[in-house]
This record gives sequence, structure tokens and C-alpha cells, in this order.
Amino acid sequence: MELPKAKAFLAEKDNPFSRVDFHFNPSTISFSKSARYGRNPNQGGEEDPPVQFQGTEATSLRLQILLDAVEDQPMGSVQSEVERLLSWTSVSNGLTGPSSSPPELRFIWGALKINKAHTFVGHLEQVDVTYEIFSRDGRPLRAQVDLTLKSTSKEPGAQNPTSGAERSRRSHVLRSGETLQSLAYAVYGDAGAWRSIAATNQIDDPFRLRPGRELLLPDTTELAGVVR
Repeated sequence: MELPKAKAFLAEKDNPFSRVDFHFNPSTISFSKSARYGRNPNQGGEEDPPVQFQGTEATSLRLQILLDAVEDQPMGSVQSEVERLLSWTSVSNGLTGPSSSPPELRFIWGALKINKAHTFVGHLEQVDVTYEIFSRDGRPLRAQVDLTLKSTSKEPGAQNPTSGAERSRRSHVLRSGETLQSLAYAVYGDAGAWRSIAATNQIDDPFRLRPGRELLLPDTTELAGVVR
């Protein structure tokens, strides 16, 4: 049986509806992680100095994506997606201070794992955009975009008593007009994942949910265990 195609997306960790769905899945993905060591000079000079491990650096993730609105004429444009990506490199509302920073983002693409996790959480450090096709009135219709993200600390996980694996779960308050299907698509890029949300929250009838209910969102590693 052919597996369903997973679409990659980038979204704010604390606001999954603020997101950019990639028109096409990334053409290239590269990432790097390094360790830091300290070496004090050896006064004797005959032997190599002792090495002291100081820790690991944040993981650097680089994506190359294509945004294309050529077929969305007569009013198509990739301007809004590019502007959203650029906005994630600055603090919202112009707020500044010791604790102010751009939003943390979540990158997800189906079964892809980076550092053993299906969800890469980090800050967007660099956006390189090359517009390739324009409409006659100057609207950008196609863009090659290179993104660089740096990982942040992992979210605290809850222990699963059956498997012993750590799960990273967040909560979400259901808004007016939201359904489990729309929430699943916003968070995971897959409307069919609503069954996993329902199972996690012991929901028997998803059509009787009321706005204001707080839901636990399962980690992406838990989705595979629920029959679609």
C-alpha cells in the first residue's frame, strides 16, 4: 500500500496557526552539530595539552525550499510567505528587553528525524530569498528560499508508562470554529491525525466539543500508533 505524502511545514511553537506550508517539500536538508573542547597550553611543550570536554553546540539546520504561485493567477503571490519568514527573525510588536526574542519555531516533515526527534525546535537565524518570476505588476510569483535555524533546548517530556519513551506534549485551548481535524492539520500538517488527539484526550464524540476546552497535543512520535 502506498503511504500518504507528508508535507513539510514551519510553524510557531506557541501558535501553530502562524505557519508556512511549503509548496514543495525541501529539495535539500543539511544539519550539523559540534562539540566544544578546552585545551590549556602545556608549559613543558613536549606533550599535547590535556583536553577538557566543555559541552555541545546547538544543532544548525539548513533548508532549501521553493515557493511557487505561478499557477495561482491572476492574483497569486509568494509575498505573504516570504514576509512571514522574515518576521520570524525579529521580535514581534517591536518589544525589546533581556527576555525578548523571536518566536521559537517547529519544523516537521513526516517521518524525518533530526537528533532522534520528529520535531526540530529552534529559532530562525537567517533567511536568503531569491525571487525568480514576477507578474507584470511586480508581484513575486516564485522564490528560492534558504533557511538556517538553530536548535533550542528540548521541551520537557512526560514518561509513557507502557513504552518507557519520553513524549513531548503541549496543551491547546480549543477556539471557536476549530475542529479536531483543523487542529490536527495546523499542528501536524495532517488532518487525519485528529484520531490521535481524540485518543490522547479520551474523546468519544469529536462533534460535541465546545470552545474553551483544553486539549493535550500528542508528540509526533505517538501518531503512528493510531489507526487512520
